[in-house]
Amino acid sequence: MTDRLVTCPSCKTRTFTQDAPWKLLCVTCYLERNPSKRRTPEPVPVAASACPVPPDMLRRLIQLCHPDRHANSEAATTATRYLLALRKEARA
Repeated sequence: MTDRLVTCPSCKTRTFTQDAPWKLLCVTCYLERNPSKRRTPEPVPVAASACPVPPDMLRRLIQLCHPDRHANSEAATTATRYLLALRKEARA
């Protein structure tokens, strides 16, 4: 197959290079349909001593930013992962 520049059939606005027969969508539409394929870097927690957050406040922050309360948004997931890593490190 030769490389072809095609318009995404899903959004009808973006073009992409279809260099393989299985590439049917632009990257943006593909990632919207398959969020598990998105590559997001894991948050790096700050050392507990460098950012002292009392355990009761950390619990409250985790509850407030949990993805279940924010339609499973990527921002809420990233923030919750960070806070959980911070809590794990503080308990160690």
